[in-house]
Amino acid sequence: MKTKNALTALFIILISMAKPVLAQYKSVTLGVKGAPNIGWLKTDQEKYSSEGIVPGFAWGLVAEFYFAENYAFGTGFNFDFQNGKLSYPEERSGAGVLTRNYRLKYLEVPAMIKMKTNEIGRLKFFGQIGMGLGVRLNSKGKDVFKLTGSATQTTDFSLIDSQTNLFRASMIVGAGVEYPIDNSTSIVGGINFNNGFTNVLKGNNSAYPATEHQGVPNFVELSFAVMF
Repeated sequence: MKTKNALTALFIILISMAKPVLAQYKSVTLGVKGAPNIGWLKTDQEKYSSEGIVPGFAWGLVAEFYFAENYAFGTGFNFDFQNGKLSYPEERSGAGVLTRNYRLKYLEVPAMIKMKTNEIGRLKFFGQIGMGLGVRLNSKGKDVFKLTGSATQTTDFSLIDSQTNLFRASMIVGAGVEYPIDNSTSIVGGINFNNGFTNVLKGNNSAYPATEHQGVPNFVELSFAVMF
């Protein structure tokens, strides 16, 4: 009986000690985000060149699962509008150079590790790193085709799903700051670099049939979220 009473007392003491620790942080937080970005298409293919940055946007749901006070596994989903431009040789009604403006829309699911500092003033700073897997929802292209020694032909945006791959994978790194509004709500701002490492284009070049199309989308985003 004494042993049972002692174990019961010890259990009560441990629970009492654990409650303040558990109350220090929420195990799960959910939120919504919006993120303007600038994107570009990277290519290492000979005779292909990237034609600068193009603005885009992303929005989605954020979910964070804390396994310690300042460490969390982050996921959710993002609707990413990733854009870029490439120019390369093309054979149509004759030889020329095609400049294509790409609009690529993906549903991306990130898998991130997030690491936060303790409060500095009322702010917490964080870094995060992980991977992203995207599924193409649609892709469009707008073409400017310059025939050699002739006029320029321009087309408006049209669907090019048959010319793009279904999946996209990337590495994501970022940093930011979190500001608490009250005990259950905070505003989060940050910057993320989404570094793609899979080719999203399909098919071969019409002017050089042995050459495959290649374009890897990358973007930098400014992310703003409200977490609950």
